[in-house]
Amino acid sequence: MKIIVSGTPGTGKTEVSKILSDILGYKLIRINEFAKEKDIIVGTDKKRKSKIIDENKLQKLSKDIPDNTVIEGHLAHYCKADIAIILRTDPAVLEGRLKKRRWSRKKIRENIESEILDIILQESIALNKKTYEIDTTKKTASDSANEIIDILKSDKSKKAHLPGHISWEKYMIDLILQAKNKNKDHNLFKS
Repeated sequence: MKIIVSGTPGTGKTEVSKILSDILGYKLIRINEFAKEKDIIVGTDKKRKSKIIDENKLQKLSKDIPDNTVIEGHLAHYCKADIAIILRTDPAVLEGRLKKRRWSRKKIRENIESEILDIILQESIALNKKTYEIDTTKKTASDSANEIIDILKSDKSKKAHLPGHISWEKYMIDLILQAKNKNKDHNLFKS
């Protein structure tokens, strides 16, 4: 079995994936390392200080990843796998985690918006993955890894973690108001 662990930066992918791969005795592949090894990094986004990975090549090359592997990264959901687990974190908590990384205000905001809007979850679903989501906000990495084990073993747990159970809707109004204030003259927000 190939298991994807994806999510917005700061949701706990790195730690959870390491623990999960240790519990299962699976190989761990980190997407950034895989992309470098396979020479599918096509540039650098200087504003975001991040590498740009060719997502189409990532999809194609990932079919050769062997079974009994955990695939980790915020683009891991582009890979071929049997199941995708998307880690989610309350945006207020996520903001604190990203500030500790000393990211720019703009990069933090972009990632918070991505989490609020379920971007990675929606991409995973659109790519026809068996997708489940876990809220890591108040959990340790071990708790989250064990929750993934439960999803693998139990239909009841699968059902409890189907997409749509986690919502950051309470943050949407703030996001809309911020956009409205930023774009006062934009027709989209005129009454």
